[in-house]
Amino acid sequence: MSESACSALSQDEIEEAIRSLRDPDWIRLAKVARFYCRRRSHPDPDDLLQEAFTRAVDGSRKCPRNVGVVRFLAETMRSIASDTMKALGRHPELWTVPLVAENDTLSFDPPDCRPTAEQQIVGEEDVAQIKQVIVALFVDDPIAQILVEGIMEGMEGDELRALTELGKTAFASKRRLIRRRIEKVFPNGWKS
Repeated sequence: MSESACSALSQDEIEEAIRSLRDPDWIRLAKVARFYCRRRSHPDPDDLLQEAFTRAVDGSRKCPRNVGVVRFLAETMRSIASDTMKALGRHPELWTVPLVAENDTLSFDPPDCRPTAEQQIVGEEDVAQIKQVIVALFVDDPIAQILVEGIMEGMEGDELRALTELGKTAFASKRRLIRRRIEKVFPNGWKS
């Protein structure tokens, strides 16, 4: 057997490694999939993750023995998303454009993509509800609650730290607590 054949996991080994993934691994992979779908290079995070599994199992992507399976799958998703973005660049989607005839000439009449007044009100209500729920997560920690409110108002960095008068280490710890608590309550993001 050649050295290159031994340097990658076999199909049975990759299948076993995928079956052996623990809950934290699944959470990491789901986050990676959501990250790469943010730029809409791939429409659905679950589909992206499934495609990475498919390529790993069918052998079109080889997992080196010196690379962890979670890292390998994350890199596979990055590669798939990158390839999709490149393909969209080479073959952009084309949309039909409505033309309006006026005085025997055709003119472009783009659709109005702005939200209606009703959609804007509903959107503002949704934002207010989200803010209320997020702030309520920290009723037991007034400093974290102040930080969350500051973040929601667009404050950053030193301005945000000055709001709470925390030192750099305490500030970083409080930010981690906030992030972790929100991720724990909303592991898949906000779902209304």
